Amino acid sequence: MAQDYVVLNKSNNENGLIAINKSVFQSIAEISIDDIDNAIRVEETKWTRPVTVRIIENKLHISADVKVRYGANVNTTCELVQNKVYENILFMTGFHPSEVTVNVIGFEI
Repeated sequence: MAQDYVVLNKSNNENGLIAINKSVFQSIAEISIDDIDNAIRVEETKWTRPVTVRIIENKLHISADVKVRYGANVNTTCELVQNKVYENILFMTGFHPSEVTVNVIGFEI
């Protein structure tokens, strides 16, 4: 079965382990995408997941599908999304994502 959480502290102290579920990272990434003006988050449907979170060997890999507003610079917009997702996850959880991938799947007119 796939791992559904990231362990933040490996030391087993008197309080136990601290772990964060991958749905938390997904929510942070979705909110981060909404903060960027020229990036539009693709809505989740029954068959698609625009923001996917994978945890492999306690390393976080995030992939986000976005649409870019027509006329906006694609490179700049993707870089802003990538940085915003990374910074928000780091700020809110203290965990460094190993990979943040932004996929442009279309344009919004």
